[in-house]
Amino acid sequence: MDAFAREKITVIMPVYKAEKYLAQSVESVLAQTYENLELILVDDGSPDGSGALCEAYAARDSRVRVLHRENGGAAAARNTGLDAAAGDYIAFVDADDHVTPDMLEKLHAALVKAGADMSLGGVTYVDGEDRPLMDLPPMAEEVIGPKEFYERMEFAPESWRYIVPWNRLHRRALFDTVRFREGRIYEDEILSTEQTILCGSIAVIPDVLYYDVRREGSVMTSPVSLKNLAAVEAFTERYDFYRSQGWPDLAKSALRRAYINLWTVLDKVDVPAGRGEIEPWVRAVAGRMLGRGDMRALWLRLHYRRLLSGR
Repeated sequence: MDAFAREKITVIMPVYKAEKYLAQSVESVLAQTYENLELILVDDGSPDGSGALCEAYAARDSRVRVLHRENGGAAAARNTGLDAAAGDYIAFVDADDHVTPDMLEKLHAALVKAGADMSLGGVTYVDGEDRPLMDLPPMAEEVIGPKEFYERMEFAPESWRYIVPWNRLHRRALFDTVRFREGRIYEDEILSTEQTILCGSIAVIPDVLYYDVRREGSVMTSPVSLKNLAAVEAFTERYDFYRSQGWPDLAKSALRRAYINLWTVLDKVDVPAGRGEIEPWVRAVAGRMLGRGDMRALWLRLHYRRLLSGR
């Protein structure tokens, strides 16, 4: 075994109400061609039989460890896994998704070859029966620096693939100072903003490695609610970060995303009932837009006032 093959990869999987589909996800990790791995299953206070299934896998395979915690959401579960991780590299897989057998091998090889701090590959949408839902354009094969990666996050086709944490491999050191923001549903947006700047370079490969299973009731298929203000906050933070770096085009894009997400929330929720949570973000987004001379801020404020008055 060469030196690179001796490097351990920790795969962290948050588990909550995953009893029906946990087997496919776990077995896709344990079947990896890169064998020097540990799988940490974080039972996030799941009320179904998921915790017992996790323990059964640990009894069968010495590479599996199980951590049980009170329910705190995916971000808190991932942080719990990070605290216990023994690997040189970190990967994440969601308990309702699955991966190709060579995912870790390919990501590790790309990262080592480039001397990068992070590597990522392609994703495809499938339904609960593993049927493809759409054709996504392939990601370009490249090794890029942080500024170029932020540009992909903002402008690339299907740019979310450059943001989510689960189609990539991270050097462990990237989590020394940055963790997932707990209690958020858009914690990956914030993590990507904070973590990318820490990378010397990032390796991207076009191979589809991750199967993102779209199920009814998942976060991505749930209706818009006040929780979606977390996206507005994430994009507003990203705008402030880009401004601090002197990247006006990226800042403009992030603020546009904050504006669109806020407008969507306004149109989908009971604005008078949610005024206390909504109004600070109307002020935050509109204020930043006015600071850029963007008069759409006035339309945003007017739209909010009309909805608030019930007209």
